[in-house]
Amino acid sequence: MSEEKLCAFSKPILGDWCRCSQARLAEHCSGKMNCGADTSVWRECENLSQILRQNSRFVFGLSQLENNLTHQQMMKIRCGGLLGMQKVLGKYNGEPPVVREIVGDTLMRYGRLENFPYSEIMPFIKAFSLREKQRKR
Repeated sequence: MSEEKLCAFSKPILGDWCRCSQARLAEHCSGKMNCGADTSVWRECENLSQILRQNSRFVFGLSQLENNLTHQQMMKIRCGGLLGMQKVLGKYNGEPPVVREIVGDTLMRYGRLENFPYSEIMPFIKAFSLREKQRKR
């Protein structure tokens, strides 16, 4: 049996802010999902999550030495980041972003996740609100 890999976008997926066909519910009460894809795919998503976090530090006024982010800050980073990437990639269709599509499109267009123009998505991260979905319902 293979080792379970925790999905970097578990909470946004469970909140229906994004989607991923590889995410599998692990522990519903704790909001954990595992990645059903191979290790290289899982690493790409982990890498994307870390890159989003590193590039978003200034949005929250954090230094490189500060490590602790709140749940709300991490949701803004992941959800706003994916939504911003979806829009920059020209894939916005009103539906939640699909994590694997965002990763694949970024790799196709920019060669590496690190090459994406993250400065273009900072306004989306800053403006993202978990309450926005509640207002639209």
